Amino acid sequence: MIEIKGAAKLEQIYNGSEERIAAARKQKAEAKASSGEWEASQSPKKAKTESDDHENENGDENGKSTEEIKAEFEKFCKATSEHLSIKQMREILEANGQDAGGSDDAVVPRCQDVLFYGALDKCPACGGVLEISDRSYTCKGVYSEWSSCTYNTRDPPRRDEPIKLPGSVKESRVAELLKRHQDPKSRPRTTVLPLTDKPLKGMLISLAGRLTRTHQYWKSKIEKFGGKISNSVMGAYCLVVSPAERERGGSSKLTEALERGIPIVREAWLRDSIEKKEAQALDAYDIVSDLAVGGRGIPLYQQDPSEEAFETITSEVKIFGKRGVHKDTKLQDVGGQILEQDGILYNCALAMCDRGVGRNEFCILQLITVPEGRLYLYCKKGRTGDVCGAEERLDEWDNVDTAIKEFEKQFEGVSGNKLQPWEREKKIHKKYLNLYPIDIDDGVEVRHGGLGLRQLGVAAVHCKLHPKVANFMKVLCSQEIYRYAMLEMGLDFPDLPLGMVTDLHLKRCEDTLHEFEERLKNPEDIGPKRDAYWCDFSQRMFTLLPSTRPYGFRDFSDIADHGAAAFEMIRDINVASRLIGDMSGSSLDDPLFDRYKKLGCSVSVVEPDTDDYKMIAKYLNKTYEPIKVGETSYGVSIEDVFAVEVSAGPSFDEIKRLPNKVLLWCGTPSSNLLRHLHKGLLPAVCFLPVAGYMFGKAIVCSDTAAEAARYGFTAVDRPEGFLVLAVASLGEDAAELTTAPEFEDAKELEEKKQAVIGRGRKKTDESEHVLWDDIKVPCGRLVPSEHKDSHLEYNEYAVYDPQQIIIRFLVAVKFEEKDVVEYDTAESGGLF
Repeated sequence: MIEIKGAAKLEQIYNGSEERIAAARKQKAEAKASSGEWEASQSPKKAKTESDDHENENGDENGKSTEEIKAEFEKFCKATSEHLSIKQMREILEANGQDAGGSDDAVVPRCQDVLFYGALDKCPACGGVLEISDRSYTCKGVYSEWSSCTYNTRDPPRRDEPIKLPGSVKESRVAELLKRHQDPKSRPRTTVLPLTDKPLKGMLISLAGRLTRTHQYWKSKIEKFGGKISNSVMGAYCLVVSPAERERGGSSKLTEALERGIPIVREAWLRDSIEKKEAQALDAYDIVSDLAVGGRGIPLYQQDPSEEAFETITSEVKIFGKRGVHKDTKLQDVGGQILEQDGILYNCALAMCDRGVGRNEFCILQLITVPEGRLYLYCKKGRTGDVCGAEERLDEWDNVDTAIKEFEKQFEGVSGNKLQPWEREKKIHKKYLNLYPIDIDDGVEVRHGGLGLRQLGVAAVHCKLHPKVANFMKVLCSQEIYRYAMLEMGLDFPDLPLGMVTDLHLKRCEDTLHEFEERLKNPEDIGPKRDAYWCDFSQRMFTLLPSTRPYGFRDFSDIADHGAAAFEMIRDINVASRLIGDMSGSSLDDPLFDRYKKLGCSVSVVEPDTDDYKMIAKYLNKTYEPIKVGETSYGVSIEDVFAVEVSAGPSFDEIKRLPNKVLLWCGTPSSNLLRHLHKGLLPAVCFLPVAGYMFGKAIVCSDTAAEAARYGFTAVDRPEGFLVLAVASLGEDAAELTTAPEFEDAKELEEKKQAVIGRGRKKTDESEHVLWDDIKVPCGRLVPSEHKDSHLEYNEYAVYDPQQIIIRFLVAVKFEEKDVVEYDTAESGGLF
């Protein structure tokens, strides 16, 4: 699939957030407060939450209020603490099948909870043991070899059976008190209220400036989880901005919020509140704390995206491939090389992500030889994204065999697997809490081998190509576009060369996506089991493709953006790395022409005075609508147009002989473009019920430049991009859909290879359509369609057979800032 989802999609996960403790209210006052009405005058310091609705109900079946149950529990705890020994408490836990281990401080609240509310049942997600913490119950079990269980609740499952009291307890001074709670029917419900599906309920939230997600995206999320968006900060619960906004002087909203004392928080507050199903403490996300540090020396996963971009976009890649000596050793400066013996290169990178235990780690192991026969073992371990906090060790060894044995020992220590089966047969078994190998390939990653900033100015000076084509090749061969792409996905950690991994590693990523795709068919995956599987899938993906900002996927859009699209981006960058090779010290007289020949694709300039150029300009102008990023809209202008003949796939003459041909727009980030030109267009990697993937394994295009531009636009500081014009044959019996297909329907379409037209809420005026070389060009102005309830905003065309579509033109465009407009909360959007 050739698309990128919107502007600058960095995902931030910040640690150290604190829980906000909501004050309890009397039952009568709670009933009044739970009317659900929105009030513009609501305090910015406190908002009505889901707990108000729960507290509106009786605390238990006997009519006791929540306050009464809490008071009773406090007295119960005081009595049991005074009259039961720690030994007796452990006996009670053992008698009722509960965990009796741990410290005395852990045993006391665990036992009191069991005696008062009943024995805890097993975790509904993994069958593990639930553990009580301050305000919730968490599972400490193991979900799979990839992840710990992350089940968390405030209303845990309990056994519907009497509490068993050991003989020593029956004679204690609190025996009668305990017996009153033995019968399950007499027990109150847990007073700690359950987590809510509407953590933002009652909150009026204002957004300002450029965020990592579009305002439209956050508007839909905020409303889905109970909140409302406000154009004004007046009466807002908080203002969500990027910390960089204050460094740039900020917007009028930010200034007004400061004057009114309205909390100003970073975007992570929204994500964490939704993920943890509870509005998080605002103080932990205040932007002042970010600004005070200034970003220097902070781990990447804790930095604001603008700071991370500055640091990683210019950082040196530490390992360029399987033969790359780690830059931090400095041994490459004295001729150091990776030891190669018996067909094995002793260079391994490993990683793991397990959010259940708070680990996101990497490890580098290398054996390095230097002239004069010296040998070094290098080991680097740490948190992915924290370069400064990593542990490094460089030891010199006298004997090669001994050094290899130590290398194998350390590899087994971090992975739980033997080195030889891995390196020779690629056999590996993921072990719980152990790292998993990132299978680095023997080559040069494009972030190292591509043209650097200093080389860009002279690369095209003596090139045989047309100056505009040479400049185009210079863009495709530069490090910059690939650095930006990996940065936006959070996959840009300099120690892990994800742009140079083996096809086997990519296959494992793809298999993981397909396994999840198949799981969608299971109707039993609901509630905690569904949440646990999604979390496990997230951690598998972030282990295979380590990120500086991993998080738990919560919906299909997350999976599309940071699962499927991330895989496709890494896959395509790997193709670019192999084609570009090492241009860092190129001795060729004309390196751009050399890469152009390897590309196997003819690219020629379309002059502005030609009919083709005029047709394309008309098509673009009539079917484009401004992209909106935050409060700013972006228009588009043509920089250049190139005619393309791709050697991979069908020829243009072959396509022309097929029926029902249409010239369609495709959006693609620059980082994926080289692969499309070299190997042709590929279908989407999997089916997901969201835009771009809802048709399954299809190549998706549109008859509107507006749709393609959404996917081709990268960021406000990267205004240049490319739009693809492809000729597609839809066949004689293309299906038409106005609703998103189900999984089985998409699979049937894949098998039939029948083209599909997804009708959107807007269409091009058919009276203005034209023919170009017997190919339909739907270049009419955008008008409302008869499909007002469609899931799609614009028409989409899905082609399942790559032999029915080819790239014909590339349109180099520049996105230009238009007049700043206020964010319209009534703005409608599709699934994008």
